[in-house]
Amino acid sequence: MKIIIILLICVPSLLAEDNAGDISFKYGFLGQFKSNPDSTVLLSDSSVIHTGDRVRINIGYLKESNFLLIFKDSKGDFDIFYPDLAKKESKQNDATEQDTIYATALSWAAFSDPPGNETFYLINSKKSLTELTNLIVRYKNAPDKAKGRLSNRIQADIDSLDPNLKGDLALIPSRLDKPMAGGVTFRGDDDEDLKDMSLTHICGGSGGIAFQKIILIHQ
Repeated sequence: MKIIIILLICVPSLLAEDNAGDISFKYGFLGQFKSNPDSTVLLSDSSVIHTGDRVRINIGYLKESNFLLIFKDSKGDFDIFYPDLAKKESKQNDATEQDTIYATALSWAAFSDPPGNETFYLINSKKSLTELTNLIVRYKNAPDKAKGRLSNRIQADIDSLDPNLKGDLALIPSRLDKPMAGGVTFRGDDDEDLKDMSLTHICGGSGGIAFQKIILIHQ
């Protein structure tokens, strides 16, 4: 499956660590089903989606940390959705005076065939993730015969960050009391409604890594 990124939005604001470990980030994993396109729903690990359904991912993380959104599609191909390397997102982040980055890591994008597992890795790290980023860039530019070897290296590097595979304590993401956008909690009668910029969960980690793996089951 190939996903085309339509738009990237970055709004700086303030993010608290919320006692979720020594590093944390907020995110909203939103979906719109082709069968009901006017309704926005929350997607989570093992959610079932179909061809034509759309996904959107919003994030909020401390400027002093590093964030990657990596996608492995149903064919096993890797891509980086955030940061947008073509737009030199890191330089934009360095320029902001705020201590937090709020961004749409993936704007509304539709799933296409073939069916299978669509895997998203949300990784927030106190240390640089340049080596992993460069490896995926090499993979994307490599000839087909070299991609298998690079794909194995990418997966190994990602797995080395996964607390569930390392035997470290993995903190379970928790739902925010109310959705928020750009650091502002929604108020009023519709504060439970999901909006395009909604952040709904916080993921914490230890050892300088907050890691969330979400697999959508594409049927």
